[in-house]
Amino acid sequence: MSYCPKCGAKVKEEMNFCPKCGASLKVEKVTAEAPPAPYRAEKYERGEKREKEEKHEKREKEEKHEKPEPSFIGPLIGGFILMFVGFLFYLAVTASIRWEAVGALFFIIIGIVIIIGAVYAATTAARRHPKT
Repeated sequence: MSYCPKCGAKVKEEMNFCPKCGASLKVEKVTAEAPPAPYRAEKYERGEKREKEEKHEKREKEEKHEKPEPSFIGPLIGGFILMFVGFLFYLAVTASIRWEAVGALFFIIIGIVIIIGAVYAATTAARRHPKT
């Protein structure tokens, strides 16, 4: 009878793994095919460096997402739409324009405001994230 080197449980000689903790009971022999120690150390250091770089990149991405800048474009567009709707109804009530034209003018002006907002958003994004 022998004992597990990890937990000390009794194990039989023919067992490969400890039934209690699952540790390997066979001693692995180092073969001549193993790379020399300096090569392994260099490979290990490169792996550590790569992990640090990945963590740093991940941290930078998280910081970018944590700090959103407040935008005024949404409330500005909403204010323009409300002012335009109010102006159209004023013109319709005072008989300056016909009621049938109110809907068409509304959609035309909303389209123009959306296009202006899209152009503004595109130019802002281009300034924040220039192509490298």
